[in-house]
Parts: sequence; structure tokens; C-alpha cells
Amino acid sequence: MKYRKIKSTAVLIGLSSEGKCVYSEIIPVNEYWDGEHVWDTATGIKRVRLATLKGFLFGSDGTLLQEFESRFNLSTGEHAGGWSRHADGTTIED
Repeated sequence: MKYRKIKSTAVLIGLSSEGKCVYSEIIPVNEYWDGEHVWDTATGIKRVRLATLKGFLFGSDGTLLQEFESRFNLSTGEHAGGWSRHADGTTIED
């Protein structure tokens, strides 16, 4: 059986501090890298109450290139930490 793959795509899910989905989007991965997003500004983060952003970036062959989680301070709208795991198994925390 051949399974369908997500290719050249970014799957993004944003959660409030209560764990409710406040943002979701499935976009071409090049738009993720080059586009503007709600989490790019403190105003956008505060407006949607974005506490955590989870992302999955898929390559042109359907390989999971990167999985990440970013946390935000809702009082300031600033990045408060997170991690990313890459296709080679490398994990980076900040």
C-alpha cells in the first residue's frame, strides 16, 4: 500500500496558554521561509494569544526536514524559548 505524503509543505499549529488552537496553517515550505507570520511581531503574538507554535517542515520528497516548537511570552510578545529537531537527528534548544 502506498501512502500519501505531504511534500514541500509547512504544517503550523499555534496554541494558547490553555492549550486551545488559536492559529493553524498549511502552506508551501518556501512561503514559511520567506513569508511574514503572526509570530514575527509582538503585536501579532499578543493579538492571537499565541503561547506555543508547533511546526513540521516537509521537503520535496515528503521527508520531515524539521520539527520545532517555539514558546512566547504573552505579556511582552517576545520569543521565550523552544527547540528544533532536524532530519539528521540534531536537536537544538534555545
